[in-house]
Amino acid sequence: MALINALSSLSLASAPRTSGVGFKKSVASFVVSPPKVSGSASARGVLHISCKQNKKARALQSVQERLYNKARKSEITTRMKKVFVKASALKEGACTEEDIGALETLISEATKAVDKAVAKGVLHKNTGARRKARMSKYKHELRKEKGLMTA
Repeated sequence: MALINALSSLSLASAPRTSGVGFKKSVASFVVSPPKVSGSASARGVLHISCKQNKKARALQSVQERLYNKARKSEITTRMKKVFVKASALKEGACTEEDIGALETLISEATKAVDKAVAKGVLHKNTGARRKARMSKYKHELRKEKGLMTA
């Protein structure tokens, strides 16, 4: 409404006078069209995708990313579980340095999976650090309990 009031206060003396032309048409003669850009959109390298196509492609992409991330997280969970099961089994019975070595290989595999997930952006870096610390804590507790701790 304010725009119409501002435009009505303008002097329409410079507008072309034709009989029977309404207010909107006479104001339209003052409007300047935007400048034309040289070259077509395809020549500039711009790819035009309709909104519908983009929504479908984005939905498909998000489903694929979710499945990829879910597989990575599942792998990490499985590897961590193997570490915890092995550590608890070693706590029950007798334990030697070779058994600890086998536990360390499981921990290194799990750590590698966690580091890859952090690098790809599947896990936050603090989450990855927390999970690695949790596994090493199990190993240190086991060594301390079995008297295999070395300075």
